[in-house]
Amino acid sequence: MNGDLWIAVGKETGNWDDLTHPEQFLGVALVIAKISDWKSALTENLKDQSIEQRMKQALQNLPKESASDTHRVIDALNYFKTQSVRGLWTLDQMVKGNSPHARLKNELSTNLNWLATHPQLITIGTYGKAEWLKNNVPQAQMLERTYGLLAALVLPFLTTQDKLLIVPAEPELVSSLLDYIEQSLDNWQRTKMAQYDSGSFTDLQQNDLKDSALDSTALNSIAEMGAALMSLSQNAQGEIRVYHPKDTWSNVKFFKFEEVLP
Repeated sequence: MNGDLWIAVGKETGNWDDLTHPEQFLGVALVIAKISDWKSALTENLKDQSIEQRMKQALQNLPKESASDTHRVIDALNYFKTQSVRGLWTLDQMVKGNSPHARLKNELSTNLNWLATHPQLITIGTYGKAEWLKNNVPQAQMLERTYGLLAALVLPFLTTQDKLLIVPAEPELVSSLLDYIEQSLDNWQRTKMAQYDSGSFTDLQQNDLKDSALDSTALNSIAEMGAALMSLSQNAQGEIRVYHPKDTWSNVKFFKFEEVLP
């Protein structure tokens, strides 16, 4: 195959295991790029540190007792919640001062802004309320169908020689994910479309990615930032909101569930 290999790394936001709160915000995001662009992005430097290094460690300004082993936006948001930090943020405007909250806010904004303005990494997502999902999609199929239809949006725009590998956050979704891609592509001429597959990072590293030198931890952290961008910019009930300036965020597009799901 002479085409490009594309990797779509997925992440969910919200509690998909508990849909008892009808107004709860839920979403699924994919960060997508050619494998060559993923490799290049991970070597970029931000504040004298490579992106790969930043994504493989906790936020530096987050108290250790509140941090995971890797970069997770949700850790910072949970911490801010305990500190009653709220407000509307613009990612390219840093907070003045050297307080712990200011340093953490600026670090998080810098990282999110890197993804939001990246010219090669494509961030797409779909979101909405739990009530809409419960009323329109069988619960046993929610995540698989959402991932599948979101991935299907991309396929018609790749070349026929390309291959898209979809890596969802939940490995158990892999077996049925492709069924929903198939269903959503019924109206397309498949002979004019890229190939597609899904799998876990373990499977991909043993096969398509074995020589790529891509770090799955770093890619997962970037996907989590993609889901966070969607949640922070689209969830009207969020205590922290992020302004989405459409003229400066590159390759970022979020859809409501009803725009994507049948």
